Amino acid sequence: MNPQTHNRGAGRSRLVEEIEEILRRRLGWNEIMMSNIMWRFIDVNVEEFLSRGINPHMWLYALNGLSAEDPYWLGVYYGDLYVRWQGRSATIVLHTTNTIDAIYFMILMRTIATPSVELIWSRNQLSVYYRVTLERWPWHDVDPNIISSFSISDVLKFFAGLLDTDGSIDITYIKQRNRKGEFKRRLEVRIFACKQKEYADFLYYIRDLGIKGDVLLRKEDSELRYMGRHGAELLKYIRQYIAHPLKRLRSEIYLKYYDGELNWREFDHLYIPLKYDSNTHSDPKRGRAVEILTQAAPQTHTHGKQNKTKT
Repeated sequence: MNPQTHNRGAGRSRLVEEIEEILRRRLGWNEIMMSNIMWRFIDVNVEEFLSRGINPHMWLYALNGLSAEDPYWLGVYYGDLYVRWQGRSATIVLHTTNTIDAIYFMILMRTIATPSVELIWSRNQLSVYYRVTLERWPWHDVDPNIISSFSISDVLKFFAGLLDTDGSIDITYIKQRNRKGEFKRRLEVRIFACKQKEYADFLYYIRDLGIKGDVLLRKEDSELRYMGRHGAELLKYIRQYIAHPLKRLRSEIYLKYYDGELNWREFDHLYIPLKYDSNTHSDPKRGRAVEILTQAAPQTHTHGKQNKTKT
């Protein structure tokens, strides 16, 4: 990932500059309220989840107390993070055009420093860029074998950072029916960011938990995949560390279904709003990064000081 430089000359939109200024002033808004606005924006009814014992704001608690030294950030680094080195210091960058990532990336960055924000046109879409410069980045020139020194909890945090930034949690419907005559819903947990050796390392470190995965090798890329029961067991271990809003909520409802606390009708009702629409133009989860930020910031700014989430 190579962040683009941006020309601030005559071609720069004045509207873009005004939006950027709003965002710079509003980076202290209330996080829970912003989470509510985000869910409402993508047509997720928070009350329906709360009534079933599922808190859609749990992703915020996963970020509470996170520091740059946390192995979660190493997972983010392997995933979707761009780092520009200046000796031991580093400028780190995350960018997106999507609605949920715009909120998630901003709050993730705030766990280490208040990010600068910039809007950049790319491929006919307006992307939001968050940048933080640190005097010291703890994962500078880190040996990939460092994972072998991690505790199992640190390995799981690292895995969660990878999953949040370059992985997916999906449920597919398969035609084979179960004993009740219902279509089966199969979980797939996938990671796309790593090389073959790193995938092998994951399989090695996770296998002691009784969880088995597969590495799919292709010419262009490869992926690490955990299916069905093994995917569910993996989520049980890492869900407390999953901080991506959509992936955390998908994991919560699937595990409720897996444990028999939701029937298939209840599961489908909750899961459908969390699916990406094949029509990218009509899906509020895609390509609306600037829109969600400009909606959230003015509404929450009037509530004064930032309220931190507490465990």
